[in-house]
Amino acid sequence: MPSGTLTRWPTDTRAVLRRFVREHPYWAGLDERALGEVEAAARVRELERGQVYALEGDPCEAVCFVLLGRIDAVKLSAEGRRQVVNVLQAGQGFYLVPALDGGALPATTVAATRSLLLYFRRDDFVRLLERHPPLMRAVAGDFAARLRRLGELVADLSLRSVPQRLARLLLERAEGRLPGRMTQRDMAAQLGTAREVVARCLARFQDEGWIRVGRGVIEVLDAEALRFEAGD
Repeated sequence: MPSGTLTRWPTDTRAVLRRFVREHPYWAGLDERALGEVEAAARVRELERGQVYALEGDPCEAVCFVLLGRIDAVKLSAEGRRQVVNVLQAGQGFYLVPALDGGALPATTVAATRSLLLYFRRDDFVRLLERHPPLMRAVAGDFAARLRRLGELVADLSLRSVPQRLARLLLERAEGRLPGRMTQRDMAAQLGTAREVVARCLARFQDEGWIRVGRGVIEVLDAEALRFEAGD
């Protein structure tokens, strides 16, 4: 999917919207006429850092894609504990599932940074799917890939400890399979644990001499040790 290639806030958001539609894999199989329909149905919304976009449990009104910035999907426990369950960056979409199954929103979405969203009203997006089979196939293929990753995550959560999962994540990042910077909170969200647990594991890895933790950077010093920790 398109990555966050924008480094400054755009002055022409419609141009950014058009570029996104032309580059995103969902619409790669559409002809010019169909692309025009997609662009006509798309809208752009700006969010300030900390601004809530939508609340868990609300009805689905739109399908969204991140153009610029970062969106956190969060869950709140009955005790009021806030857990980031997904970190959405440029190119990624959200609320597609409730748009298609008619259910409520599965998580609250909050702008972690100043962000720019492309969105479609739910009815418009469903209509585009019905009118354009290549789009339907692209979305179905993406859903299948997500389901496969979810199955792998469930297996990881069941069979591997947090240190094992973190060691594998650090190796994947060092090998370039997971581009972009990640905070401890981002890593915790991806691993299905709490930030404090990730911090303790990183401290142990650093004490062992396997990594060096700097300001916003984690350098892998002993990949073999991490690989052994991960059980690979």
